[in-house]
Amino acid sequence: MKIRIFLFNFLLNTLLVISIVFSSFGCKGEGDENEPQNENKIKTVLILGNSIVCHSPKPDIGWYGDWGMAASAEDSDFVHLLIRDIHQNAPSADIKYKNIADFERNFDTYSLSNLDSLRNPDMLILKISENVNDEKALNDDFSFYYGRLVDYLDPYQKSIKIMVDGFWGKKYVNKMIEDYALEKKYPFASIDDLSLDSTNKAIGLFENAGVAAHPSDKGMRMIEQRIWEKIKSHFGSNEH
Repeated sequence: MKIRIFLFNFLLNTLLVISIVFSSFGCKGEGDENEPQNENKIKTVLILGNSIVCHSPKPDIGWYGDWGMAASAEDSDFVHLLIRDIHQNAPSADIKYKNIADFERNFDTYSLSNLDSLRNPDMLILKISENVNDEKALNDDFSFYYGRLVDYLDPYQKSIKIMVDGFWGKKYVNKMIEDYALEKKYPFASIDDLSLDSTNKAIGLFENAGVAAHPSDKGMRMIEQRIWEKIKSHFGSNEH
């Protein structure tokens, strides 16, 4: 009888030890699976726009910067504010930006091959409108050429795309961009109301009326905030 009890207790303890060992391996496995897996997949970001994105010095109109026109310094334009926020969350992201005002003015004849080196970004932020002639946009089917631009930049349809309308009010162009974004189900950031507040413009800071109509530092911050709201989740951020 004692031998039976001894054997029973021996087997019970052996099974308990084996169970603990396997449980330990199991916990380790679960721990590995639950390790943070939030490595950012967005390695390249492309921002396309016009003088609000960047403009080289033009002394004849009183502009001496080499960044977003009318911002007081490079780090105050909306592009560099975005770069700051993106790099805080994804330090290694490669961010490129370019002024494509020539496309805006000549969207129906512009050679997209000019943009060959910028194709296939992980994220495309397209903020154009201001230099598009409203009547030309309506008569010459701006939406078609806008869509062609997007498809050329992202031929494999892999980019995360954010569409942004214009800072200055446009009767047709801004609506075309919004409609395109809605049709394609792309995130859309509207900024065309910002120019209604004169403090969002650089009025009084530049003699040239065209330069002064551009966003002030405050206006640039507002533009950046609206775009950041649309993209921050892709960089693991829930706050501005």
